[in-house]
Amino acid sequence: MKYLKRFLLGLVYLLPATLYCSYYPIIRLGETSSMNLELSLPLIWLVLFDTLAFIYLIRITPRRRLPGITDRRFFLFSLFPFFATLSIFWSANPTRALLTAGIIWLVFFAIFALIYVLPLLKLPANFQRNCLRGLFISTIVICLVCWIQCFLDLAGLSRDTTLMCRGCTYLSFGFPHPSGFAIEPQFMGNLLLAPTLTALYLFIFQPNKKRNERQLLLIFACLFSATLFLTFSRGAIYAYAVALIVMIIFAFHRQSFRASLILIPCATFVFSVAAQGIFTVVGPIHGSFIDGVSRSIHQLSLGIIDFRPQSLPTSSIVENSEQPVDNSSNNVQNSEENSGENPAQTSNLTPIINESPAFDGYVAESTNTRLNLNTAALNTWLSQPNTLFFGVGLGGAGTAMYRNSSITHISSAKEIVQHQGISLLLELGLIGIALILLSFYLAFLSSAARHNFWHHPALPLLLALIIAYLVTLNFFSGLPNALQIYLMPSLLYLIFRKTIALHANE
Repeated sequence: MKYLKRFLLGLVYLLPATLYCSYYPIIRLGETSSMNLELSLPLIWLVLFDTLAFIYLIRITPRRRLPGITDRRFFLFSLFPFFATLSIFWSANPTRALLTAGIIWLVFFAIFALIYVLPLLKLPANFQRNCLRGLFISTIVICLVCWIQCFLDLAGLSRDTTLMCRGCTYLSFGFPHPSGFAIEPQFMGNLLLAPTLTALYLFIFQPNKKRNERQLLLIFACLFSATLFLTFSRGAIYAYAVALIVMIIFAFHRQSFRASLILIPCATFVFSVAAQGIFTVVGPIHGSFIDGVSRSIHQLSLGIIDFRPQSLPTSSIVENSEQPVDNSSNNVQNSEENSGENPAQTSNLTPIINESPAFDGYVAESTNTRLNLNTAALNTWLSQPNTLFFGVGLGGAGTAMYRNSSITHISSAKEIVQHQGISLLLELGLIGIALILLSFYLAFLSSAARHNFWHHPALPLLLALIIAYLVTLNFFSGLPNALQIYLMPSLLYLIFRKTIALHANE
């Protein structure tokens, strides 16, 4: 039991670092006509953690009553993964459905283990500090990787060296936007939401920390926030803005508002945009500082804010996609080349790199691609009466849309829906959506939730992060490429809960 506890705690400490390696390194297992089979480090972590937690659960169950399992909410929560698993029998893609169901159950048990099983380990007194240390150190490393990626890209190194996606290089806008070890900047930006908001929360809402700790938190918040903006992911940036509003409301309500909560994001945004302008000047395309800044603002504002020089030439298009890349729930990773987040995804023309970048501002085609996929998914959902309630089955979205290509105009069974809610509606129908809403009710609105969640010491952080993740799920499908959406709130719930001190002193 002693070594089992150590392994479990070690895996918890390693979780943030593991999540950052969501696509590199990757173990490629092959592909089918509708999906790529790939195994990532977060999935390996998930299997190891669940296995050890289950063994520990079995060993302690005869000696004590386990909280959580005897709670009827546990069984109500399990209705969604149970129905998702049941949908394998009518799925348009049974193989993918089976693998997806496996991941859903792994995530379900991992969340349960983080909230109910880990506290039974009698966590050490330094558990919170070790977890935060692991989160911040791994985030510092990945932020440095992102900035180094930009420098290497500007130096002309190949994508095999920089590990950047096709549409992430300077060829798109004149400046690079890094993806770290994720498959695309959208996911890299999403990964940075939790550490950035955690650093801001500790800096703003826990002012009694030592001076040197507060200085470190300030540096962390600035580095993480600047890198998040550098990813140029609109989904992550919009979600970050919404999360900041939530934290500001809490700060005013608790009479702990500090100007830093606004100044840090604003200053780091200006810094990152200025860096993009500098990258445009020193990069191979050799544009002006104003060119880079104006393109960045124009793209982020969806074309609303426009102060681009009128002399900018009409852009060529960067080749960005050789074939559709999957976002399947069996770890077929969601690629920037096919996500709709990356504007350089739709053309197969040869790049022109000696005159101008591919885009001189907002690329409406990237937004239109996402909206067209959502429309195709809704049309497929409405195409048959049985799909209204039961959907096309877990993992069957791409195959079902491809089979209805006469009305969806989808050309590949590997296509994905760029909206988690619509994707669930298509695959699991109204019943699946109802079960998701039931899970939300149990987690946030039930009497137990009002006692546990809404009185949690870190409520400003948890609520801001969860809302931010809900915003990002409007931009992509979140399983399994974004396991942080499900695991990081659970981890933060654990490390900031009051009961940790009680267990540590037992």
